[in-house]
Amino acid sequence: MTDLVSILIPSYNSEKWLSETLESAINQTWHNKEIIVIDDGSSDNSLTIAKNYESQMVKVIHQDNRGAGASRNRALREAQGDFIQFLDADDILSIDKIAAQINILIDNPDKVAVCNTIHFYDGEDYLSKLVDDEWYLYDTNDPVEFLIKLYGGDGKGGMIQPNAYLTPRNIIEKAGIWEEFYSPDDDGEYFCRVVLASNGIKFSRQGINYYRKYVQAQSLSRANSLVAMEGRLRSLNLRVKHLLTKTNSERAKKALARCYMEQAFICYPRYPKITAIALQKIEELGGTDYLPIFGTWKGEFIKKTLGWKVAKMVQFQMSNLSIKNLFSL
Repeated sequence: MTDLVSILIPSYNSEKWLSETLESAINQTWHNKEIIVIDDGSSDNSLTIAKNYESQMVKVIHQDNRGAGASRNRALREAQGDFIQFLDADDILSIDKIAAQINILIDNPDKVAVCNTIHFYDGEDYLSKLVDDEWYLYDTNDPVEFLIKLYGGDGKGGMIQPNAYLTPRNIIEKAGIWEEFYSPDDDGEYFCRVVLASNGIKFSRQGINYYRKYVQAQSLSRANSLVAMEGRLRSLNLRVKHLLTKTNSERAKKALARCYMEQAFICYPRYPKITAIALQKIEELGGTDYLPIFGTWKGEFIKKTLGWKVAKMVQFQMSNLSIKNLFSL
């Protein structure tokens, strides 16, 4: 265990979960590790909680609020490790996660490791949930093909939460730093670069990333704001640029057109200009037959009979009506 692992934790108002997250990092069976917590101007007790764990192993740095990307970049500047593990302040790693992935990467020094992710809702017993291998996680020497499949080149797309990766430092240095504009997809853009900077992927069936979700989003208004949607589109434009510098294949274009359709779908009708930009990008990529699902039979019925824009408009109007009724109670 001579290789040093840097576990980088950006933290903002995470007092409810930070202790559990830090415990999962401290208890990793890979003993040669450093843990760097960047408190990003928290207004709750997050900094105090982090300071309680400060030790030779755990370093805590406070900065003015600058966002997750800036926090991760600050942590990267401080990191001394041969391997980099990003960890969000409300998520958890199984104690064998890092050791399992390093043991694979030792013989594959120019590759990136991934593991399974268990999604759980806040308050659930995450340890009781069973692991299912996700279809888009596999060993490959072809990082371009890996991303094409992940983005939907074969008709369905996936998502790899950033904690699931373990990355050699030399690949991180090739990939570059995190973008620092606000985007719900900043990790998707960043790890697109990381994967493309590697010689492939190694999938570890040992070790689990536990990703916390919420019944009601913590900052729903911010996540659905114009700034967030513009940031999401900007991140997608960068992913497209990164991938198309490596390949001009029709499958790649199909996968990326699918991503733009998801963007158009999410933004309509609240942000019609972003939807229009996304639809134009789809045309430039050769079009797509993909349409996201509504999740309700009524939405699907309207989509099939009157089109997805009408269905989205009805959904939007009904949502506004529900909000008005809520405030009238």
